[in-house]
This record gives sequence, C-alpha cells and structure tokens, in this order.
Amino acid sequence: MSYLEKMDRYLDSLKVGKSAMVDSWFMMSSPFPILTVVVLYLLFIRIGPRIMKNRPPLGINKLISYYNAAQVVLATMICIKVFKLNLFRDGILYAGCRYPSNTQNPMLLDLGWWYFFAKFTELLDTIFFVLRKKDKQLTFLHVYHHVIMALYSWSYLKFAAGGEGAILALLNSVVHVVMYSYYLLSGLGPRFQKYLWWKKYVTKMQLLQFVLMLLYCAWTHNSPRCQYASGFTYFIFINVTIFLILFLNFYYKNYKIKMDAKKEYEKTQNGVRTSKHTNGINDKNYKKENGVCSQVRNETDDVDDVPCEVNQACGDFMKDGKVFLSRRTASAAYGPNYDFDSIIKK
Repeated sequence: MSYLEKMDRYLDSLKVGKSAMVDSWFMMSSPFPILTVVVLYLLFIRIGPRIMKNRPPLGINKLISYYNAAQVVLATMICIKVFKLNLFRDGILYAGCRYPSNTQNPMLLDLGWWYFFAKFTELLDTIFFVLRKKDKQLTFLHVYHHVIMALYSWSYLKFAAGGEGAILALLNSVVHVVMYSYYLLSGLGPRFQKYLWWKKYVTKMQLLQFVLMLLYCAWTHNSPRCQYASGFTYFIFINVTIFLILFLNFYYKNYKIKMDAKKEYEKTQNGVRTSKHTNGINDKNYKKENGVCSQVRNETDDVDDVPCEVNQACGDFMKDGKVFLSRRTASAAYGPNYDFDSIIKK
C-alpha cells in the first residue's frame, strides 16, 4: 500500500465519528471545514493588521455590543442544557461519570455541538480586534486559546463526547457568562463605568476554573467508575495546564505589578496621600504640564476600551511634542453645541 493510499484511508477514517447523527451536523462531516476555518483565521491575523495599517479603525461598537449580548445568551443556554442532563443525581464528584465517552445520548450530543458552535463564534473576538486596530490584543495567549478550543471542542464531540466534557463545558460557560457580560457593559458608555469594579475578578474566575478543571480531570481519570478516552483526558489536562500558566502570567502583568507599583508609590509618601494631586498627577492618572493636559497610562491599557467622560476643560492635547486642540477638550470648554471647525480657525 502506497503512502497516498494510507493517507486516504486515514482521512476517510476521520470522517466517521462515533455517531452518524453527529456526522450529519454542520461542520461535523469531516475535519476539513474546521481546519479550513482555523487556517483562514491564522492568515487573517497575519494579513489583517497590514490591510488596516493605513486605514482608520472601523466603528463597530454597536455590532460588538450585539455580539457580546449573543455570547451571554449562548453561554447561558449551554449551562441550562447541562443541568437538563441531570448529571448531579449521583453527587458532584460523580456528575461527569453518568455518561461514558461512547454515549449516544442525543441531549448530551446536542450540548456538545452548541459548545463547539460557541467556540467557533468566539473566533470573531480576534476579527473585531483587527478591524478596530487593537493589534496589541493579539497575544499568543489569545490566539492559542481560541484555536485550541475550536479544535478540541470539534474533536471531542466527533469522537469522545461524554459526561466529563459536559462538566468542563459548564465551568467554562459560567465564566463566559460573566466575562461577556463585562464586555457588554463596558461597551455601553461611561454611565456604566461604576458597575465595572469587578473586572479583575473575571481573571480570577478564569484561574479558578482552570484549577477546578485540572482537579476534576485527575479525579475522573483515576476513578474506576468513570469511563473516558484517556487520550482526550491527557490532552485536556496538558492544555488546561498551559492555559493556567499563560493566564497567571497575564494576571501578574496586568494586576500584581500595577498593585505593587501603587503600594510602593504610597510608601514614598510616608503612607499618606496628601491630596488628590501629587507631583502633578491626580488619582485618575492625568498629568498637567504648562497648561497642557496629557494622559498618563500604562502601555498595556487600551484607551478606547475605557469609558470616560470629560466635564471640564483641561487644556489642549499633546502628542509627539506638538499641541493640538482636541474635540473632547473643545466640547468641555465651549459646551455640547460647539462648532469644532470654527474654533480651529480662531
């Protein structure tokens, strides 16, 4: 048998999953549809920023709000489907053991497809980043997580869907309900800013999720009562470990370092804040020099993702050593009905 004949036979074997019903569903007939999507996704990440380089970012905030709302609904629906399986009848520890990896339960297979569909649609997160020129958001963590989850959810449903995957889907979907709710509220404008104090707890929930997943995989793998495909359990365990390390690094860079810097700054002031303005910097990190107001931010902050509202003039806008009259400053100084072009002519 030639090499090409062996390859053809292997590819034909991939087309046949554990359920003929699953094989007939959208994107599930063979691995080629999802692999094509992943390849196009990676190509877009490479080409997209170059296409957008000399173009203004697209104003798609309303579209993204609808998308975030849809993701909240989808994740909530997945959680409901998990509870309809009555997995917890034998207790929490054995919840995932009710359905082995060779189950043909239509409700569990339906759950598996919707979970795969959620991972498929979440690839749009990256597309939106590129179209809005948020290239710094395209980190290894972001891309790796989206690609692996799309491939894993497809292959798990195709070959080994069982109760273990349902429990992991529940944990992940609960976190996504909270996460996309935050994204939805943060995109609705400054009036919702006061409700977003819990941002850092979203990352903590993700970290807790990964720890629980690792513990659960270890438990089910060593329990004789649970019958799962060992290969998938190893794959899940390894990738969840990678996710945990990457998210810990993200949390350290975005919260721990900033918190330590803040504590160190307060120590230099003998532990007492003398006023809201210290050395020209107030508690909102705005710096005023020579009558010009320029914003001081960490390089990792995303200005467009932080809702803000200016109620008073703070001077002109400085960029690259040049002073410009900003629309936001002009709006604060001249009122909401100002004519920006006439002010420039003055």
